[in-house]
Amino acid sequence: MKRRLPPLSALRAFEAAARLSSFTKAADELSVTQGAISRQVRSLEDHFDTELFRRGHRSVELTPAGNRLLPALSDAFDRIMLAAERVRERPGEIKIKSKPTIAVRWLIPQILRFQNARPDIQVRLTTAWWPVDFSKEDFDAGIVFAQTRDERPNADLLLVERMTPVCAPALLEGSPPLARPEDLVYHRLLHSMPSHLDWKVWLASNDVAGVDPDGGEDFDFLDGTLQAAIQGYGVAMGDVLLVDDDLRAGRLVTPFDTPPTEVGAYFLVYPETQNADPAFQAFRSWLIDAAEASQKALT
Repeated sequence: MKRRLPPLSALRAFEAAARLSSFTKAADELSVTQGAISRQVRSLEDHFDTELFRRGHRSVELTPAGNRLLPALSDAFDRIMLAAERVRERPGEIKIKSKPTIAVRWLIPQILRFQNARPDIQVRLTTAWWPVDFSKEDFDAGIVFAQTRDERPNADLLLVERMTPVCAPALLEGSPPLARPEDLVYHRLLHSMPSHLDWKVWLASNDVAGVDPDGGEDFDFLDGTLQAAIQGYGVAMGDVLLVDDDLRAGRLVTPFDTPPTEVGAYFLVYPETQNADPAFQAFRSWLIDAAEASQKALT
């Protein structure tokens, strides 16, 4: 069946005018005249046989039909832009997005080792607090944290987060001391999870009564929480893998002889298209093996 689509130029003019709520601004963005935008929009309205804008003296407003068209059209142009960017990419280049703490404390050393072994493949890392969105961002992969199994078909388990209380050595003999889990009631709890789930799970798993898991102070990210703990500000929950260097250096200690609790895991996620990319598959295999080796080293 032959597709009868409106002219692309008319769709672009409508999308820009609707997104910017202005024919003038749309004309500036597309480097055409305001009259050209108006004519393109009119041709689109003729194509659909319905009005897409209500035109005022100095403003335009979308009609219900225009409101239905805009989201799908904006998404389509975003996807076209991403596809065009991918065409311009250099072969052997992988762009990955990750949360900052795991990037600094684990991922960067793995990337350096990989690039020493495979100098023909360049890995470009971006860190951010929000997870990757492949429909809107130009990344080949992302490392995300999830409290339950990520069920996406292209999601590989990397690291299970195993949490345990950590603090500065001085807190052990402080006043009051920190000798048993119940002593936490006298100390400040430090949080990096807004839900405080890590503390809640650990306290419940170890039958610790009288300690409020929602007490204490919140930080935006795990590294800030751990730095506060190193300074003696309180007791944090730390992933045994990500705090291993601090424990070995004596900057942090584990005050209790209790097993770590599993709260979630880090996953490598990627779009379906990456299954056909040899460079990415080489990096993926390397990263999965590195993650397995890292966790085995702690057991």
